[in-house]
Amino acid sequence: MDPQAASPVDDRLYQRLVDLLASGEAERGPGDPALRPAAEQALHHEARLLDDRRYRDWLQRFTDDCVYWVPLDPTGDPRGQVSYLLDDRRRMDDRIGLLETGWAHAQEPPSRTCRTVSNVEAWPLDGGDTLARCTTVVWEYRKDRLIPFASRNDFVLADLGEHWSVRFKIVRLVDSRGDVRKFSFVL
Repeated sequence: MDPQAASPVDDRLYQRLVDLLASGEAERGPGDPALRPAAEQALHHEARLLDDRRYRDWLQRFTDDCVYWVPLDPTGDPRGQVSYLLDDRRRMDDRIGLLETGWAHAQEPPSRTCRTVSNVEAWPLDGGDTLARCTTVVWEYRKDRLIPFASRNDFVLADLGEHWSVRFKIVRLVDSRGDVRKFSFVL
């Protein structure tokens, strides 16, 4: 059996991730004001699901061909560089399953988080998808420490409105090339 055929993550998908990062560096101009309210609502809902640790509900908002990527190099290529996370849907399901068991020693006690999502912009993409960009700060409180994780996030939303769904989520940590503290929760 061809290993590429068994995996939903193939070279075309990796190239799309690289193209999304590259488009983040190019000036797109102001976002589409008609798309912003729905994109903002989806991103705020996603933040609430994660802060409430409703990981299964969060995962249900992702498409079957989704990718959740936290690159080490914010201009990198996942085909040749190490990433903090590069998960397809199966791997996301595994990660959530581990958190749900209570046996994730790095989450004992569990983190309490509070997300601030701001600077949301949205643009239409070919095929009906929407590119949404935002700035996020995740405050993690665990073991008497409060730690911020600041990032610029790119989402490809496959649907907007009440039934919003995510095709890609790219979390570009501001300090990704520095001394990033370990995160064992979902950014």
